[in-house]
Amino acid sequence: MTRKLYYEDLYAQEFDSEIVSQEEVNGSYNVILDKTLFYPSGGGQPCDLGFINGVEVLDVHEHNNEIIHVLSEKITGPAHGVIDWSRRFELMQQHLGEHIFAGMLYNLHNLHTLRMRIEGDNVSIDLGEDVDEKIIFEAESLANEAVYKNIPVEIIYPDMNEIKAHARKLPPEKSLESEPIRIVKIEGVDYVPCCGLHVSTTGQVGLIKVTSFENHKGGKRIYLRSGRAAYKWLADLHNEVKRAESELVCGYEGINEKILNLKSQIHDLKANNESLIEHFLEPVSRELIENAQTLGNNKLVKHIMRDSSQDEIKHLFRLLTSNNHDVIALLAGINTQGVFIMFGCNRDNKSVDVRSAFRKAIALLEGRGGGSAFSAQGWGVKSELINNALDEAENELAK
Repeated sequence: MTRKLYYEDLYAQEFDSEIVSQEEVNGSYNVILDKTLFYPSGGGQPCDLGFINGVEVLDVHEHNNEIIHVLSEKITGPAHGVIDWSRRFELMQQHLGEHIFAGMLYNLHNLHTLRMRIEGDNVSIDLGEDVDEKIIFEAESLANEAVYKNIPVEIIYPDMNEIKAHARKLPPEKSLESEPIRIVKIEGVDYVPCCGLHVSTTGQVGLIKVTSFENHKGGKRIYLRSGRAAYKWLADLHNEVKRAESELVCGYEGINEKILNLKSQIHDLKANNESLIEHFLEPVSRELIENAQTLGNNKLVKHIMRDSSQDEIKHLFRLLTSNNHDVIALLAGINTQGVFIMFGCNRDNKSVDVRSAFRKAIALLEGRGGGSAFSAQGWGVKSELINNALDEAENELAK
């Protein structure tokens, strides 16, 4: 068994040990030491990183009570390890922040955490039932009150009767058979089995902030940040707000009102733009139909618009096909992004299927897209080949 120094001294950053074994695996080296400060990944908490004898530690995991350090190079003993302390401290803040928040959810509303995971600066917890945001932010507020009280974090190994009487969740069944069980106890806040690492008082968490939440498998997934991660998130958010204040020429209290006004203005501009596009394209559509060539029992419109938007092509397509059951439209719009094509007809015209013609054209344009028998669209990059592509499409339809 590797001696787990991280349980003996949470705040130690360097250690000396002996190499027990070393094995090359796929270009890296699996090293087992007689003792270590490197915490292995487990229980939702990522592993420690750092250096051993100046060689980078890529990963740490546990197997059969031995801690395996995955190193980028081979080392020679004795071993001197240095953990990435800034990362470790933030992980301990994040982990204890989750305990405090999850404990408040349980204490207030008997809500059980099904899963916890620390990923980067985020902690996510899954609840087995849906909850509204009022409950989430109530738990956040009380969790921060617990932080302000600077409550000591106790690590205890009680008997199973005490664990069953007080724990918000029980350890896995296989653990029940082998004592002792490691319990993280925060008086009045949480009492739960956990093998992870945490700062020694709630005050060292500094801050707990819920950043978002979403529905997940019939329950709720909540994302939160604690400690330095919470501070960095709020600092970034503050900077974004200050930029918005500058752009909108207002204080933060007026940002929401300004945004609502801008949305209203955008809505009106879009409506006016639609009206202008229709005013411009309506006579174009009439002329195209009048000059369309005959293809079987249908009229074929082939048309290319230069310096046009995707919206303009779609609008012209609607004008051509919505009330004209015998019109087949092969439309293209070219701009600096490439070429947009839209092929189709009225959905009630069952004699036409444009999909094969569209596939030939979009392949020639080296583009991608798709659609139905009566409407297909996509973007291509070879705009200089658009005339050839439309001719290929016409020939395919003529078959």
